[in-house]
Amino acid sequence: MSTWLWVMAASSAAIFALYGLRCARAERIPALRKNAWLAAALGFVFSALFGTVIARVGYALLTQELDFEYDGIEALAQLLEFDYDCLSFLGGALGVFLGVLLANRLCRKGFVMAGMDAFAPFGALLTAAFRLGELFFGSYGAGRRLPEETPFAFFPFAVEIKTAAGYSYWAWNICMLSALFALIWAVIAFLKLRGGTRTGLALTSTLFFLALPQVFCESLRGRGIRWLFVHTEELLCVVVLAVILLIWILQLRPGLSFFRRWWPMGALILGIGLLVGIEFAIDGKYFSLSITVSYLLMLLVLAGIGFAGAAAARRWNAEKP
Repeated sequence: MSTWLWVMAASSAAIFALYGLRCARAERIPALRKNAWLAAALGFVFSALFGTVIARVGYALLTQELDFEYDGIEALAQLLEFDYDCLSFLGGALGVFLGVLLANRLCRKGFVMAGMDAFAPFGALLTAAFRLGELFFGSYGAGRRLPEETPFAFFPFAVEIKTAAGYSYWAWNICMLSALFALIWAVIAFLKLRGGTRTGLALTSTLFFLALPQVFCESLRGRGIRWLFVHTEELLCVVVLAVILLIWILQLRPGLSFFRRWWPMGALILGIGLLVGIEFAIDGKYFSLSITVSYLLMLLVLAGIGFAGAAAARRWNAEKP
């Protein structure tokens, strides 16, 4: 794990340095140039601290691993004993968000959201870096076993797992798929969410379109935090989608018809219902579909949710205050 820590620390430092450079050269919002390097340095330190703590505590809360009834207050000592497989990725992401937010609050006062917008594509890069870091841990970053003779049995879609018994099989390469989705969004954010957009659009869009494909990736994951048969972080990603969509919808101008304002939320609610049904089918509860059909349907549903989210974001951006 020490190698992973050094690589992730170096990658994170490089990404925050690029963030500082972008702010130092900002032209559209000159206020970003003030304390640009200090904000980047503090963001790196706070993110490392908050990310580590919240990732560990979040995992403990989601898995209920702390037994206070048996160990009493000494159960908290277990939080100091952690490895890569007892951290919540979304908890770490929340810690990074809070760390960057605090750094911008200390350094930029009235331009906090502009600083967060500037960080958004770098946050996507940071997500990709940490997902790629799961390659250090072999099968931990792998997902469900692929069917025999699948056309996806090649890198980067899949990874070959060798068992102790001497045979091997192919499994979904979840860490690589997650990283690719994050990199794609980072490119979009760098190219499309620069000048002429409403303050907060880059940040909220990045949160939405990083969480959206992660619903698919978490469903494919072989190991992870589970509540019954659903991955916990899959559910949390859906919560993120709903919260961001509500932010966009509730800030639209008065006077819009009920349908024009709320149809994206209706599409999300319908999509959630369909996703639940697909998860039941994958798990074989009540009815079943082939794995291939199930995940193709999931991708179609997520594409529909993405379309609804993009429509809400465009309408919100068009009403720049």
